[in-house]
Amino acid sequence: MKTKNIMLMALSGLAVTGLTGCGEGEDGNPGFFQRFYNDFIAGLLGEQPVEARKGMPPLPVSVMKLQQQTVPVYATWFGSLRGMEQTDIKPEVAGKIVKQVYINGSPCEEGETLFLIDDVTYKAAVEMAAANLEAAEAAAKQAEVADAQAQQDVDRYSGLVKSGSISEKTYTDALHQKNRTAAALAVTKANVKQARAALTNAQINLDRCTIKAPFKGYASAATVSVGDHVSPGVNVLTRMSAIDPIRVDFMVTGKHVLDIVTQTNFKAGQNMEAPFTEFDVFLEDGSLYSRRGVVKTMDSEVNSSTGTVNFIGEIPNDELRLRSGASVQVRAKIGEVKDAFLVPKGALLSSMNHRFIYVVGKDMQPYGIDVILGPEIMLDMPNGDGTTVKMPMQVVTARPGTNEKGEPRGDLAAILRDLGYDNPLDVPVIVEGGQMAQIYATANMGMKKQGIPAGFGVIAPNPRAYVYTPAYTTTPSVTAKPSRPAAPQK
Repeated sequence: MKTKNIMLMALSGLAVTGLTGCGEGEDGNPGFFQRFYNDFIAGLLGEQPVEARKGMPPLPVSVMKLQQQTVPVYATWFGSLRGMEQTDIKPEVAGKIVKQVYINGSPCEEGETLFLIDDVTYKAAVEMAAANLEAAEAAAKQAEVADAQAQQDVDRYSGLVKSGSISEKTYTDALHQKNRTAAALAVTKANVKQARAALTNAQINLDRCTIKAPFKGYASAATVSVGDHVSPGVNVLTRMSAIDPIRVDFMVTGKHVLDIVTQTNFKAGQNMEAPFTEFDVFLEDGSLYSRRGVVKTMDSEVNSSTGTVNFIGEIPNDELRLRSGASVQVRAKIGEVKDAFLVPKGALLSSMNHRFIYVVGKDMQPYGIDVILGPEIMLDMPNGDGTTVKMPMQVVTARPGTNEKGEPRGDLAAILRDLGYDNPLDVPVIVEGGQMAQIYATANMGMKKQGIPAGFGVIAPNPRAYVYTPAYTTTPSVTAKPSRPAAPQK
């Protein structure tokens, strides 16, 4: 009996999964451990049962049929937002800030005024340049008159010198005078151009006293105040970002890119077309952004330091919920699993770093299948009242290996055929009661190895299909407002 007690103590660890009764039950009948010992352990130890063998009652469980459909495969990466156009607004002339026109953080149209710099000296410079231009133009007109007079003298003297009415020297002097007036005229015209350029430059500097938005976007908070003296190339007044659409920068692992290219007919074009074109964005609060993004470009090589490929995309931001500098998660479809088998996440059990599902065989006994997990998706499943409910479903495949006979184990469909199911979608998967079914299956297997074909116990599936109940919290919110005003105190 000492061995019996040791075995019973060892088996007690299994009871924490939900089995109760380790002696006599409340009705006076043998409890679970006593029945388990009589049915299984006593024969292994060569002992006689304590009392006549009584079979285990059928184990009630909730089941759901195995599901099958093509499942998209998604990958998620971290990304950041920035303006499609983004620049620091700096002054191009020196001076004192006399006014900030825009409101910090407000949207601004292209050409809208942001700041005003004191323009008194620049207006004076414009007036001076305008006066210099007028003087240069007047001098040019005088030079034109002198040059025209010199040309007339040359024209008149050319006939007279031929008739001998004037000397050759007089004609030569007239030619020299014409050359001098022509040179003077060229100088005055150059002075006019110089004066006009000076006026244009003075006007540009005056215009630069009014600092405008270079494009449509948002202007951040000003970094200067009215009265501050600013200089070109030194001070940053504010930062402008064009955020509709907004740019999304993210890095995709080189392995993901390789997997996508390998699984599709992707062919890189001249602009390194991305292997996927659209993506979703999840915000920092975990919510899915309502608009989809589009990949614009990708790097042509993998970064040797990070093992990633840089992607650039853009996403509409007409609601202006997205702001430059925010962190996001980028999710894109990178493939799909054809005709995947799916089970509810609640049907999965863990043991020794392996995951198992338990199904009900044709003999109404539970059978465990070692599986490998694939993508997780949400499916609309019947809710029992004519509606549907979103249920988390897990793609599973049979883990490669060998069966009890040392033969290579087939895929999941082949394993189910061995259990008598030609159609895998007829297989009831145990969703609730799986831990108890695991104990039944282990006991059944051991007893069959000892030549007890009756086994340890059978399964009694609930005739009503399993219905998923979404998780919810029972902790009252400390921030929620009451639905109706509290009754006045008497």
